[in-house]
Amino acid sequence: MLNITVSDSTDFACTDVLFQTALWGKIKEKTLNTPSRYFWVHYSNKDNDDEIKLDFPLYLQIRTTKAGTTYAYGPKAPAVIVPESEKSRLLEELGNGLKEYLPKETEFVRFDLPWGIPGVGSPTTRSEICEIAMNYGTKLHNLKKAPSNHLCPDTVIVDLKYPPEKLFEQMRQQTRNSVRRSYREGIEFNIYDENSPDLMEVLSQWHEIYTNTGSRKGFYFESLDYFKTIFDCVKNHKEKPKYEKSSGVPLDAEVPQPEFYLFTAGKEGKLLSGLILAISGKRAYYMYAASSLEHRELMPNYGLQWEVIRFARSKGCNQYDLMGIPPNSESSNPMAGLYIFKTGFGGRKVHYGGTWDFPYDEEKYKSFRVSEALQLR
Repeated sequence: MLNITVSDSTDFACTDVLFQTALWGKIKEKTLNTPSRYFWVHYSNKDNDDEIKLDFPLYLQIRTTKAGTTYAYGPKAPAVIVPESEKSRLLEELGNGLKEYLPKETEFVRFDLPWGIPGVGSPTTRSEICEIAMNYGTKLHNLKKAPSNHLCPDTVIVDLKYPPEKLFEQMRQQTRNSVRRSYREGIEFNIYDENSPDLMEVLSQWHEIYTNTGSRKGFYFESLDYFKTIFDCVKNHKEKPKYEKSSGVPLDAEVPQPEFYLFTAGKEGKLLSGLILAISGKRAYYMYAASSLEHRELMPNYGLQWEVIRFARSKGCNQYDLMGIPPNSESSNPMAGLYIFKTGFGGRKVHYGGTWDFPYDEEKYKSFRVSEALQLR
């Protein structure tokens, strides 16, 4: 049984999944000009003697392509722990049940899964085989593998519950040596948030390195206004405390909203590298990064990550998501260096199920899917 209740950004839970928070919705509304939809979902199913009950918030973006195709997109959704036997059935019921709450022109709903699916997701497995595995046990057999994944399905997650000494010990030896060198060489580390008076000045300096990094490595990069909007949204989204110390904590006290920080590494006043960290609940995210070719031998990026790891622990995080790696370190992969860098910090490699669609109009969806696949070539 599935029950969907329409919600809004003011009555939406903060979770460890940044991409399923009202703040992320606000950021995307302003940067992509995409309308948001917020829901509360209750799902239950009695399987033999076991009854499964799930309650979770769901945020969707309403996207329209240049060709006029409208679809709903759920980044890292549904953000709930689901028994293996229920994952496909939940997606099917959720996709089917959302139709009446979406704009009538919506042709499909797209989920970027926050968990893996048994037998699904290997980069070498054909999409037809993945779809057979995904639709096993469903009624409509209508879940389709998207031609590409919006968010990278492979990542590294560092378990921050261990003490710093243990975390350092778990790193690859070369990574530990690089961290140590950054400190020996006198690399200077700084942290900025939305209230830092010089944030915008440093953010502009960092963005110049960021665009140069993107151009050099051939990946997409966002505008400076995009990052300014992030910090503006954080500043405007935070609620003032509703109580004084002497009055106790009221029932409607706000759950802490996600936070964003700019970390930088430099030498003698010269900015060498930096990254933007997000914290949502007990999870930290390595969101955007930039590094100069200047003084690379001083290993500023390694010391920067160690600073981030210790900072995230101090904020109560128990996980640090390094947000995307190639599936392996094969030298033929242009991002092999990224794989070696991120896995060197000792986290566990995680593979999610990727991006999946539930179409409402099969013929229109087939046409869109062919067009999208051609654009990727």
